[in-house]
Amino acid sequence: MEELAELFEKFSPNAGDKVYQTGDLINRGPDSPAVVKFILKHNIQSVMGNHEAKLLQILKKPSSEQTAKEAKLLERVIEPEWIASKVCEFPIWLDTGRELLVHAGLEPEKNTLEEMTPRSILSIRLWNEKPWYEQTAFSGRLVIFGHWAMNGLVDFPHVKGLDTGCVYGKLLTGYCPEENKFYQVPAKKVYSHI
Repeated sequence: MEELAELFEKFSPNAGDKVYQTGDLINRGPDSPAVVKFILKHNIQSVMGNHEAKLLQILKKPSSEQTAKEAKLLERVIEPEWIASKVCEFPIWLDTGRELLVHAGLEPEKNTLEEMTPRSILSIRLWNEKPWYEQTAFSGRLVIFGHWAMNGLVDFPHVKGLDTGCVYGKLLTGYCPEENKFYQVPAKKVYSHI
């Protein structure tokens, strides 16, 4: 949470500026509710991440049907019902008019977002054993995504990958399209092991 506040401060958004987030606000760090409250307080728009989608899926099940892994996730996420009531409204993608924000990526062989499955948009990494972004330039739009911490920063003219592994003790990264500039802050500590 401290890293998010510090990164937000580096951007120093003016009134009327739009700030976006690529999902996975919950589950790995120490205070998921604080992260969600921060983005709500600062009107940061976020797409659904696979961690938010997983939480919503688990909460739909009766507790008697939850696996041990799912029950452990609910224990780790503080205030899961409150978080779910907020993140359930996150879209699968956000179209700013210039940029397209998704959590994980796009299916290279599909021409529209509507043709793609939500599961792919939330979890894709490889397509035909290669990174999805090496195989598509979606309608000439800049695609901004997160999700792939092990891959690190991705910086191509048509795609920016921002997950640089803050939760693993690395960096939290943001990107300003107007400046074509990345902003980064180091993690305060390792919150989760790979």
